[in-house]
Amino acid sequence: MGSRRGSFTLEAAIFLPIFILSVLTLAHLIKLIAVQENAFHALADETGRAAAEAVLTPYPAFFKGDVQKRIEAENGGELENLRVARFDYRYGLGEYTEQIRVTIDYDIGVKLPAALIGAIPVSDTILCRAFVGANNADTPLSNAALEEEKSSRTVWIFPRAGTKYHGETCGYVAVYPQEQLLGAGVRGRYTPCKLCDPGSLSAGSLVYCFQSAGKAFHRGDCGLVDRYVIPIELEEAEARGYTPCAKCGGY
Repeated sequence: MGSRRGSFTLEAAIFLPIFILSVLTLAHLIKLIAVQENAFHALADETGRAAAEAVLTPYPAFFKGDVQKRIEAENGGELENLRVARFDYRYGLGEYTEQIRVTIDYDIGVKLPAALIGAIPVSDTILCRAFVGANNADTPLSNAALEEEKSSRTVWIFPRAGTKYHGETCGYVAVYPQEQLLGAGVRGRYTPCKLCDPGSLSAGSLVYCFQSAGKAFHRGDCGLVDRYVIPIELEEAEARGYTPCAKCGGY
């Protein structure tokens, strides 16, 4: 009798810690999946909003920051090294145009009990089409075509003047305002210009903001806005006859 009781005690001493560790590991894995689903849902929601507003928005200048802030706010500090690794806006993919692709990279800081690995790296991608009214009815793309990496690059042009395209950090671009859609993001970062009084404009109106200097947004006919820049896909810029800037080379 004593031998059998000792055998039960020995088995419990061996298997109980393994059982507890397994339960804790399962709970952490569930938490890990929940964090990833949370982040992906926020990414899909923000991308869907950008797609819905694309008909009015030449380029959502604050999209990357808004995505990052929302994902971080909704996951309680359980994400590390979050960044929008790729954002292609209204580019061409095969026979289709007006595509939007967003990729986020981050680490999930939910540590497993065994502590055999640290933070877990995750990469999520959303691919959708901007709602701009264009009809691209055709044979659906295959999974291989959807996953194929296409080179895409955004450049900046002066739609009112000039025949060159520029990189975002080009000195010619930095001193001129960018065309943006008036919304809560613009109103939160800038104040209305005192010269042209754009504060009375309705949401969705085009306004112009100096990124490198100034704290105001302006009307298009403001005396301070003689020229402005807009983003455009490199292929489209070249198709319109734009050539690389001699100063920055278009990068």
